[in-house]
Amino acid sequence: MASFESSDDISDRPSLLESELTCPVCQDIFRDPLLLSCSHSFCRVCLEASWKNKSKKTCPVCRKNCDEEKPIPNLALKNTSESFQKEKAWHVSGAPPIICGLHQRELQLFCVHDECPICVECVTLHTGHEMTPIPKGVDVCKDELGIKIKILVDKMESFRKTKKRCGETVTYIQSQSEEAEKRIKQEFERLHKILNDEQDARIAELKKEEEQKKQILNKKIDSISRDIESLSGLIQSVSREMGAEDLIFLQNFQTLKQRAQWTAEESQKVPSGVLIDVALHVGGLDYKVWESIQSRIKCFPVLMDPNTVSPWLSISPDYISIRDSPERLSVPDNPERFDPCVFALGSEGFTSGRHRWEVHVGDNPKWVLGVCKESVARKRKFTVTTSGGVWSIGLSKGVYSALTTPRTTLNVERRPETIRVKLNMEKGEVSFWDVDNGKHLITYTDKLPRKLFPLFGPGLHNTPMSILPSKVTIHKS
Repeated sequence: MASFESSDDISDRPSLLESELTCPVCQDIFRDPLLLSCSHSFCRVCLEASWKNKSKKTCPVCRKNCDEEKPIPNLALKNTSESFQKEKAWHVSGAPPIICGLHQRELQLFCVHDECPICVECVTLHTGHEMTPIPKGVDVCKDELGIKIKILVDKMESFRKTKKRCGETVTYIQSQSEEAEKRIKQEFERLHKILNDEQDARIAELKKEEEQKKQILNKKIDSISRDIESLSGLIQSVSREMGAEDLIFLQNFQTLKQRAQWTAEESQKVPSGVLIDVALHVGGLDYKVWESIQSRIKCFPVLMDPNTVSPWLSISPDYISIRDSPERLSVPDNPERFDPCVFALGSEGFTSGRHRWEVHVGDNPKWVLGVCKESVARKRKFTVTTSGGVWSIGLSKGVYSALTTPRTTLNVERRPETIRVKLNMEKGEVSFWDVDNGKHLITYTDKLPRKLFPLFGPGLHNTPMSILPSKVTIHKS
């Protein structure tokens, strides 16, 4: 009687394909199989282990001598084994295999050029493209994505740093506002004091004139009072004489007539010019006050922009002087700020007209002074030349130079301590003068950009570079 095996026994046996893909040595699915000339294949590890410490290399199955040959990789068997392993895993896990939509074949290869998985029949559609097994393709794609992820991580870190800097800048803006408010209040307190002093002085002048005019009129009143008293006495005296007998009255008439005449100086009129000159004290008061307090208020033709000052420089609270800082200041790294170069720009750019300002450089051994275009480099070192958009002069190593290309040496009779800068936008001229002796140093004539800013470079020295106040003159027309 024939016997039948149960379905469980059949399922436990290896399939014919699995038998063909099983290594004769390890009895497992081939891993990195090598092919011998006798057509037998073995796992690389199994073959190397069977030949280890043996003087004669033979095929583990047919015992053919293999001393003179080098096993070659069996790529077809390797790919088939890997595909079988995946298919087996899919059957165990229940996941359906992913097949080619065009050929309905399993996707076994990865096209590096098109970056997509393909089946063996798709190879003809990817002529000349590099192919690789799916696992290696996964590694290639993961490596590429890993690089992109690293870029994204670096970008995220950059965003975090920028966010932190923005937060720090918000705090700095708050401190700027508080300091500016404090300075505004202090300045207005000073101005209030100046105005109060001017008010007190003018009221004092008004009261002084009031007292003088009152004294004049009071003296006049006293004089008139004395005249009234004299007239009263004369009237009474003449009136008594008029009551005498007729003959005696007539005999004394001429005498009484003489006595009845007032010979004193006329005093009935109010003196002229005794009213207060109100127009002098009140008329055009705002202009007169402004004109009066000029000597107590300084006017600077240009100011330095604190938002451009290098963190290695410190600026005075009134923005007219800079010098080296003993340590790097904690200020925002905003786009306008010079770093690492130690410069500062003026707070206002010029687009037209004529302008001049004077800067005290003192005994500073190294400095740069002039004008520059708005787009001058801020975050890197640059050569200060006219070709770079900077028109300036400077002192370095004891030599005064116009910073052209090449540099032009300036002949000076003595060390200039105060430099005057003149800018004529219409003529395209930038000139420099020694204020102390009035000597002209150099004039640039060039096609200037649409907007220029004063440039200050004091170097890293204790001597400050300071803007001097200008003289204010009033022209009345």
